[in-house]
Amino acid sequence: MKIYFLSSMPCTLSLNGVFFGITDTFERFAEVNLSDRVFAEFTPEGALPIGFFITENLPTVPPLGCEIYLLRDGIAVYARDFSPSDCTLHPIAQRRFEDTLVSVFQQGHVQCSLQSPSGFFNATLPPAFSQCTLSAHAGLFFIEGQNHLAVYTKTGQCVLMEEIVSFSVEDNELNATLPLSSSLGRVADCAWLLDEKGCVRTRFTLRQTRTQTGESDAEKIAEELLPFAFFESVSLGINPADFLSDELAGEADKVVRFLGDFKGVCLTKDPYTCGLIKEKAPRLFEVAYYTVTVENGKITDIQR
Repeated sequence: MKIYFLSSMPCTLSLNGVFFGITDTFERFAEVNLSDRVFAEFTPEGALPIGFFITENLPTVPPLGCEIYLLRDGIAVYARDFSPSDCTLHPIAQRRFEDTLVSVFQQGHVQCSLQSPSGFFNATLPPAFSQCTLSAHAGLFFIEGQNHLAVYTKTGQCVLMEEIVSFSVEDNELNATLPLSSSLGRVADCAWLLDEKGCVRTRFTLRQTRTQTGESDAEKIAEELLPFAFFESVSLGINPADFLSDELAGEADKVVRFLGDFKGVCLTKDPYTCGLIKEKAPRLFEVAYYTVTVENGKITDIQR
């Protein structure tokens, strides 16, 4: 069986004690027989390794610290939750904003604490915030890490956590560019309306610089972006009628029910086929693939 290996931080991957390669968020794969009980181990820098036997239980029982994704051509193992090897206290950033003190420090995991008139709040941050800067906008607190952005309220609620290319704030509006696919230069240009209670996404626009063949045909690029934009809109709860042909637009509710509940959208090599990530159990997901037909800039058919 084809097993894809990914990790939330760079790791060396060994199979039965033999170095296999480096893992990160770009998938690598190996052909593994589940009955062989191969021992896989992800070893990061500055954290404890995650190791487990690859067995017939892998498609139903995620190893500790990992997420499992059931794909049409195999299984993806995402090593995500590494235990830190150093639990001493390391201050990272601290800043007072009027009546609120925001602190970021590392004690095992990277953590954020907010001390405000509403109380004291603490949260764990991804490793990308091991170096960060602090700012405040519209009554919200921004933590900018390494290509990541987190936004918190005074009550310690995380209202935004995204990987970003860049961002700016003007007139209580956050604009950010989010990476989607580096191979085709896909990004999402997004906007959120800010107030002290949180943020509401008001815009999600896809942008791409190349086609599958490496060309820069604007019309072809726009058509290739349409399927992903459609599925992403459904996942955000936006009425997808604008993406659909006149015939399908009248049955937009049925289309949404046909797709079912899903937590995210992943790209494939075919721009007209996207994978919808559906949760089967805690840390266990199935990727369901849907293919659309596009005519004259509208989706005319959807098949699974």
